[in-house]
Amino acid sequence: MSEIRLNKSAYTHNLTQICNKAGGKERVILVLKDNAYGHGALLIAPVAKEFGIKFCAVKNEKEAHEIGEFFDKILILSHIPNKNESQNFIYGINDIYALNSVKDGTRIHLAIDTIMHRNGLCIDELDSAFDVILSKNLKLEGAYTHFRASDEMNADYFVQKQKFSEAKVKILAFCDKFRLLKPIFHSHNSAGVERFSDMSDDMVRVGIAQHGYAQFNDSLNLQPVLSLWAQRISQRVLKAGQCVGYGAKFCATSDINIATYDLGYGDGLLRYTGDGDLTLANGKRLLGKMSMDSFSCENCGEMVCVFDDANVWAQFFNTINYDVLTKLSPFIDRKWQS
Repeated sequence: MSEIRLNKSAYTHNLTQICNKAGGKERVILVLKDNAYGHGALLIAPVAKEFGIKFCAVKNEKEAHEIGEFFDKILILSHIPNKNESQNFIYGINDIYALNSVKDGTRIHLAIDTIMHRNGLCIDELDSAFDVILSKNLKLEGAYTHFRASDEMNADYFVQKQKFSEAKVKILAFCDKFRLLKPIFHSHNSAGVERFSDMSDDMVRVGIAQHGYAQFNDSLNLQPVLSLWAQRISQRVLKAGQCVGYGAKFCATSDINIATYDLGYGDGLLRYTGDGDLTLANGKRLLGKMSMDSFSCENCGEMVCVFDDANVWAQFFNTINYDVLTKLSPFIDRKWQS
């Protein structure tokens, strides 16, 4: 049966590098959304807790409930208000309508729009937001923004930092005026952590970096955590002139020992059409079109590593490693290795 193997020493190494850069474990919010970027949230969460991480962020309430026992604080980033918000979680507020719609007394972090224009309140909406916070007795525990281009060497990063600084000044003045507890501020994502030279916020939010992927340099010396393995279903000699798979996309020019393995696009792999050389971790190429539940290649034994670096497949399909990893089916068995 196919499986995903997670390297525990690589994972703890990455967390150590990240926490050292951030200034301590207490300054890291670990983002575990979308099944921990395909790695398996229920496997990642207890190891992160054992390491000493106390704060995480997820996509929605379902994810929060799934790993709620492992963290002191959980921030829900993409919450849709339902008037049933729990005091066990903190809810990201992505626009003024959400602020008006959550249950009174809800614990919140304000998302601030600093030019990405995807989610968040604009700075000129903050005064109105403060009025709502007071009238609904909302618990303002933090505020954050998201960099749209921290992995690109342009001015956007600095523009957003400046705008977030302006928002922080307004939020701190509001809290001081009404004697509210000082909220925490966070803006740097994985690429931002790589990029910053000084810690300008209270905390950072780290997603893909924990799994070993740098965005534009490798100053943190990260190590990929996940490797994907497939098991052999069948084997045969493909004789010269015979073709394998749908559409006879690959035809042998001489006799070759081939095998079919139990992973395909139904398991979340990007669909290989048989065009171009897509290689496995051992350098062997896939032969012919990928099927829903399988692919063929030169016989590599009982088990074969499909990839141990998602960048190889991301580059082939002209996409990003996030896309390759998060698509991996939750039904593939996952397990830790030392």
